Amino acid sequence: EVHIMHTFAQDFYGARMNLLILGFIRPEYDYVDRESLIEDIRTDIEVAGRSLEREAYAALKNDPYLLQFEGGEHEQEVAS
Repeated sequence: EVHIMHTFAQDFYGARMNLLILGFIRPEYDYVDRESLIEDIRTDIEVAGRSLEREAYAALKNDPYLLQFEGGEHEQEVAS
């Protein structure tokens, strides 16, 4: 499951998005209430943010695969 942590200036629905899976945070759970799910999502965001600050992951931020797209209706649209 992908969680988009960046706040975008405009809606990018329908635009192509490339992503890299860099790690595993936690298994999937069946939640008994909404609040528990929200709390775990907030924790996931904190864990992911700290992980992405690591030098090896930060170096991937400008990887061409994440910024350049080929083919499709939204070929040149990049969410930024």
